[in-house]
Amino acid sequence: MARFKAILAVSASLALMMSTTGSAKAQDGGMWQVYIAGVPLRCASYYGEPVRIYMTRGLNNVGIATRVQRGQPIIVMNPDVLARFTPLVQVWWFAHECGHHALGPYNSETNADCWGVRVLRDQGFIRSVHDLQAFAYDLSSLPGSAVGHLPGPQRAQNVINCSLT
Repeated sequence: MARFKAILAVSASLALMMSTTGSAKAQDGGMWQVYIAGVPLRCASYYGEPVRIYMTRGLNNVGIATRVQRGQPIIVMNPDVLARFTPLVQVWWFAHECGHHALGPYNSETNADCWGVRVLRDQGFIRSVHDLQAFAYDLSSLPGSAVGHLPGPQRAQNVINCSLT
């Protein structure tokens, strides 16, 4: 559990996050830290490597986690797609993508979902059952995918279950 806190540093309070606009405000280009929904975010891999973060409108998805030249871990996020979600879900998407790197050999879509919601819970972004229910509701309309994303209602229930463990 201590590794979770060291991997994803979220240094703003829930009040700050909720006071910002719903759009994703993040720098373009490779960064070690980005601001999403007003929250400064960074990521490190399971092996302790810092993860480079790119914001691009050219990505046809909310985000991806991958490795590039010489195995460098990166996260690529699309701020336009992020802006379609509430601030809490925007931060969770980043935590989900970070989870792909943070989980190392335990990486899967379902595990990244769990990792992301646990980070939000542990960092104080989800502080009540109401917060959790609103968050899960936002996920319930997401489609599933061939790469392992559960369909929305199942994904939302899985995230609820993960947040309670």
